[in-house]
Amino acid sequence: MVTLDGDDFVALIPGNVCEKLCQNIIAHFDHNVKKYFTDKDLEKGYIEVENRKGIIEQFPLTSLSIGVVVADIGRFSNILEIGEVGAQVKHAAKSVMGSSYAVDRRK
Repeated sequence: MVTLDGDDFVALIPGNVCEKLCQNIIAHFDHNVKKYFTDKDLEKGYIEVENRKGIIEQFPLTSLSIGVVVADIGRFSNILEIGEVGAQVKHAAKSVMGSSYAVDRRK
């Protein structure tokens, strides 16, 4: 696994296990992240935090978004193309409320 930027990571895995692995990672994350929130936060589905100006703001509970790129031989001409597609599928996963994953299925 390689860290890209802060909370972005890359993992190279066999294609035949990617969906099950994504499901397992999300299940494990969602189960364990709950211990960092109060029962009240979990019930509401968000946290309330005072910003620098003293105004209370609401933020969704922490979630995980996974973007999957299938990099079959010959599909991409360079690593930058893989990164661009990765950014697109990560954006698609982030558009869903809560933890999710999106797989780029284009050929």
